[in-house]
Amino acid sequence: MMEYIKKYWKEALIVVFVLFSLNKCTQSCSRAAQNDQLRSEITTKDSIIKSLEDSCTVLNTTIKVYEEKVSGLSQSLNIQTEAAKRISEAKKNISVNVKNK
Repeated sequence: MMEYIKKYWKEALIVVFVLFSLNKCTQSCSRAAQNDQLRSEITTKDSIIKSLEDSCTVLNTTIKVYEEKVSGLSQSLNIQTEAAKRISEAKKNISVNVKNK
């Protein structure tokens, strides 16, 4: 057995080096494929985030518009209530005098 190892030690060493280099090559290719996959996933998620940000902007604008409408309607209701109070107060102060001729 020792003679076999002594005789083929160079070939065995070359085989070991080839296996290590193939392993490193495989790792490198695997890492590159993973990087491409992650880059694609990031691009997809980035576009989703961008569209959701746009949706949030539109919804916030819509909320502000509705808040302004509610504020305007509240002011209108207050004006109408005040006018109704004034009218009812004016009716209370009216006195009618009937004179016979």
